[in-house]
Amino acid sequence: MPAAIDEVPMSLLDVLLRPLRSPIVTRQYPPDAAVPDRGHRGTPELQPERCRVSGACVDVCPTNAISIESKGEGTAQWHLDYGLCVFCGSCVEACPEEAIKATGEFELSASQREDVIAVHLVRAVARD
Repeated sequence: MPAAIDEVPMSLLDVLLRPLRSPIVTRQYPPDAAVPDRGHRGTPELQPERCRVSGACVDVCPTNAISIESKGEGTAQWHLDYGLCVFCGSCVEACPEEAIKATGEFELSASQREDVIAVHLVRAVARD
């Protein structure tokens, strides 16, 4: 009498070929446009012409996604790593110049790590 299906040992070849015999189970992303929650702020975006390099955004960022590197002669390079950012909006609230705005965008895709890092050259202008 043949053994029950549960009792028949699978060969390694059967294990490897099983996915090829199965139908495709993935779907195109996204099937419908996703709508974020009402409280969702989205990705932060710097408006370089408004930035005065106060560093308030760097101080409040909980994941250290924002950094500022001095380039001399009154300029600095502002970096935002979207791979580290949790889109909390703390930087938007902390910026005294309102140079950072929440875009409402929430979908990010990149093939390389460098593609999720925003870099802006900003001029540190003295306040009157």
